[in-house]
Amino acid sequence: MYELDDMGGSVPAGLTVEVNGSTCRMRGTDHVPIRCAALTGTVGQKVGCVIYEWRPSPCREFEEGSDACARARARHGLAPVA
Repeated sequence: MYELDDMGGSVPAGLTVEVNGSTCRMRGTDHVPIRCAALTGTVGQKVGCVIYEWRPSPCREFEEGSDACARARARHGLAPVA
């Protein structure tokens, strides 16, 4: 939660949901289908993050072309990034 703007961080608290006393997640990532509240555009065509400069650490750790990326793309019926 230290990453939230109301706690001194930069992630907009209004885009998050508290999981427990020390953990939050981005709104929309707790639903199926998963779609982060900060994601714009159409998956498989063109998407972007409206808070890219202020994104939380899990998003900063997620790299294009990584195994996690390939799994996420597979969930949407997309091929891995070449």
